[in-house]
Amino acid sequence: MHVSTLVRRSAALLVILVAASACSDATSGPRPAARTAFDIQALQPLDSRSGGPRDQAALDSNTTTLTIDPNVSKTYAFGQNWIYFPAHSICDPATSGYGPGVWDTPCTPVSQPVTITVHWSGRGGYAFAHFSPELRFVPVDAHTYTRWVFLSLHSQKKLHDLSAYTMVYCIQPGVWVDESLSDPTLRAWLDPLHNSVYRRVKHFSGYMVAAAYSELGGSDASY
Repeated sequence: MHVSTLVRRSAALLVILVAASACSDATSGPRPAARTAFDIQALQPLDSRSGGPRDQAALDSNTTTLTIDPNVSKTYAFGQNWIYFPAHSICDPATSGYGPGVWDTPCTPVSQPVTITVHWSGRGGYAFAHFSPELRFVPVDAHTYTRWVFLSLHSQKKLHDLSAYTMVYCIQPGVWVDESLSDPTLRAWLDPLHNSVYRRVKHFSGYMVAAAYSELGGSDASY
């Protein structure tokens, strides 16, 4: 191998390793402006790898159904929001169980298509999405971010500073949980290009809320 080629490849590998190390830093975490180790823009619904343009019905309604093929990696849009499922990332709901005690418990991936109903709203700028049925996702190593499920929710308000926003899980009406406090891989990220907040999710049911506000009690969303 030519020396210059070897140098270039070595440099590229170093960049990847540094980025992965920054992503896995559980004590300090990246600053809002830091470049993430994963390419979130590649997951955008309008990207050629997402399976084509957004479904018009999803743009025209705040409730839609999504048929998920669990055997392929794909982004699914609903309005200006989206969720990305890597292949084989959805636990079989018939055997996986559901609840905070099993989020990281190994499960058997489902192999048949899964139909999801999602209801969302950006009323007042506080974006949220409610998914059914209850599902959880195949646990993976914290460093294996290419196999994470990502949820992105669009805000009607202009987003500037990630420190003013978070994405919280509504474990029951009126009770919000910031899961990133116990698992830093669930911290929220800002996508300024699309005015959205996104993060890894390990499950959904009840309400998964994108909170475009600084205080958890500040949302006026009703369900």
